[in-house]
Amino acid sequence: MKRLLLIPLILIFAAGCGTNAVDESVTVDLHLSGEMLFEGSNTLQMTAETNLPEIAKKLSVDEANLKKIGVAEATLSMNVDEARITESVLLQVVSNNQGLITVGTLSPLVDPDALRLNVAEDIDLMPYLADEGCTWVLDLNLSEDYLDEMSVGGTLTLRVEYSK
Repeated sequence: MKRLLLIPLILIFAAGCGTNAVDESVTVDLHLSGEMLFEGSNTLQMTAETNLPEIAKKLSVDEANLKKIGVAEATLSMNVDEARITESVLLQVVSNNQGLITVGTLSPLVDPDALRLNVAEDIDLMPYLADEGCTWVLDLNLSEDYLDEMSVGGTLTLRVEYSK
């Protein structure tokens, strides 16, 4: 009989200890650039303009309540001439105290108007966005030289998990 009473009490206690986790999206714009690019592997980059305090402010939550930041979607845009000579792309992130990790890839580039990357699952960008020197890196594999400046735009949709 005591065991039967104990089960509802445990369930009530467990429900009261819930985290009230929330999952929302935040959009980040990318503007990666590089010049004097030669046939083969090349790198475009940009310093991250979005950080943890900015994300917390956009969501109207305390920064300490942020739990995890993943990537829901990553898209790139480039002009037709740039896309024509680009065989593949690899979007990565690195910071002063965090190693380089892959955010998304696309190979081959079939439709230059719809460059939607295959995003890495189960990555957490929080340590990168909290760190100084956070940099987005886009590795391109080019089929020919491109000596002018190449500028690739993009949008990241971040999936932000936080507690209330």
